[in-house]
Amino acid sequence: MRRPEVIGERDVVKTLHGERPYIFFDNAASTPALKSVFDRVSAFMPYYSNVERGIGYKSFVSTELFERAREVIHEFMEAPEDEYAVIFVKNTTEAINKLARKLRPIIGDGKVLTTEMEHHSNFLPWKKHYETEVVEVDKNGRIDVNLIEDKLKKAKGKIKLVAITGASNVTGYVNPIYEIADIAHRYGALISIDGAQYIPHKHISMKNGIDFLSFSAHKFYAPFGSGALIGKKELLDKGDPESVGGGTVKFVALDEVIWADLPEKEEAGTPVIIGAIALMAALEEFKKWGMEALEKIEEHLHEKLYKALGDLDGIKILGGERNNDDLPVISFVSEKVSPYVLSSVLSFEYGIGVRTGCFCAQPYVKKLLSVTERESESIKQDLLHGLLPEKGAIRASLSFYNTEEEINVLKEAIQDALSRDKIDYEYDPHFKAFVPRGFKFTLPF
Repeated sequence: MRRPEVIGERDVVKTLHGERPYIFFDNAASTPALKSVFDRVSAFMPYYSNVERGIGYKSFVSTELFERAREVIHEFMEAPEDEYAVIFVKNTTEAINKLARKLRPIIGDGKVLTTEMEHHSNFLPWKKHYETEVVEVDKNGRIDVNLIEDKLKKAKGKIKLVAITGASNVTGYVNPIYEIADIAHRYGALISIDGAQYIPHKHISMKNGIDFLSFSAHKFYAPFGSGALIGKKELLDKGDPESVGGGTVKFVALDEVIWADLPEKEEAGTPVIIGAIALMAALEEFKKWGMEALEKIEEHLHEKLYKALGDLDGIKILGGERNNDDLPVISFVSEKVSPYVLSSVLSFEYGIGVRTGCFCAQPYVKKLLSVTERESESIKQDLLHGLLPEKGAIRASLSFYNTEEEINVLKEAIQDALSRDKIDYEYDPHFKAFVPRGFKFTLPF
């Protein structure tokens, strides 16, 4: 069976040295679309209509596919329909914010336990609504589950929820989520998994003790604006809807409202219908191929990338030794060249797309970079003034469609940049990036 085909993977882009095949190493931010996803959306577009109450053929088609997408998510995530609800949202961030507000009746004045590893989207919503405790990472950026248990034990039931990422978007480290779920439940706490990075790379079973899961379609080869929150029905059904409006009710009078059942109760307004259908198509494609087969490809690529970067003098990989279970995500720094300049050389001269900065995980990256309090204050001032801080990293994140040849190009490009005495790039405030002097950007279409 051929592996899933990705749109744009053979495209060429203009560089300072002519046209080159584009190498996309920023999959942790957003993946490109699968061709099968695009084809499914294209086939659906002539039938697009609003869902649920429309009386017409196109509305029936749209409703049928929209609800079938929900069923596919239940099956793919092993979340039994009688126990879990699948609520469509725009992305992981919206899902976690919705969940944080929905759990007020359950958490109340209790605490949420989270970690130093978290993406801002799995840190800020909890910090905004509840008192939080944070489990620190070790010197390699990993979580010790014993520390989670210690926090829960000392809290004596005050911690009502453990909110943790399935895998880091900075280091690719995969957390033992089922073991953590078991520990959380042992001390009377629920568990919420940020699955944004985990879901595109690892199989997950909600039946293994996961209470809530959030993920985005744009990281799952279906960038059409959707995502999902999956959670225990009995918990999500408590209280009023988090957002109210059309579609959330059974009955409305001037002095009375009767809310709809889940999941409609939590899907106010017209949902992202096309996004849901795109996500369904991606999940079905992955099911046909098999997650294990894709994991093996990515494990091999991760090993090659780790070795390629490790062989380079003057390059430091953030974190400790790689584990076979880690995602193909590596963040690194150069002792000689700013990450912001080095990444621009990769882009403008080699057609390699990576990501720079702190990857929406500032506390974690600062810990990995051993940033001092003084340096942290300097970073804050730079950001407040619209400048790029001196501290930061480059992230290369791979997927099953990337190749060893592309990794070799990355290695050669970094070697070339580090061998130079001077790199003549200047900061462009519009793009918030360093660009070659005299650079003028033009759209490709």
